[in-house]
Amino acid sequence: MSDKEDPRRAERVPLRADIEFRRAGEHRWRVNILDFSPEGCRVEAPVRVKADDTVWISLPGIETIQGTVCWVKEWEAGVEFASPLYPSVFEMVRERMRNAE
Repeated sequence: MSDKEDPRRAERVPLRADIEFRRAGEHRWRVNILDFSPEGCRVEAPVRVKADDTVWISLPGIETIQGTVCWVKEWEAGVEFASPLYPSVFEMVRERMRNAE
C-alpha cells in the first residue's frame, strides 16, 4: 500500500514500552505498545480481542483513555482513541515512553 492510500491521519511513531491495557470487566494487563500517534496505537494484545472491542489504555503521565480496537492480526491490535491527544500531550507521553525504554 502506498502512503497515499494509508488511511491514517497522523504518522505513527515506532517505540517499544510497557503500558496498561484492559477491556470492560477484566483486570489490567501490562502490554507492549509498538507504535503511537495522537489518534491511536498498536499494541501486543494480551488476550484475544476483536474489532469494535472497547478498551482502556493507561499511558504515562495522563489519565486512562478509552479506545476502540480497529483491527487485529494474530496478537497485535490497532486501537483508535475515543478522543485524539493534543499535540503537546502526545509529545509529553512519547518522551516519557522513550525515556522508559
